[in-house]
Amino acid sequence: MYKTKITSQGTISLPAVLRRKYNLKKGDELSIEDNGRLVISKVPDFSTLREKNQAFAKKSLTVKSGDGFEVHVSEKYGK
Repeated sequence: MYKTKITSQGTISLPAVLRRKYNLKKGDELSIEDNGRLVISKVPDFSTLREKNQAFAKKSLTVKSGDGFEVHVSEKYGK
């Protein structure tokens, strides 16, 4: 468990060990969910989402060319 304090301006500091563990850098976006507990998540950048989508498309879809969106449309609606 890690502790941090909220400043008078509402900001918090994340411990260095967590920044390193989750590869958090200056300018990264975090999302905060309130569902009875505060959940902080790193918002993936667009290029990371595209890479994951392409990897998924290559593994599980029959169409294997183009970018992830093209594969999705082709799989869902046909050519």
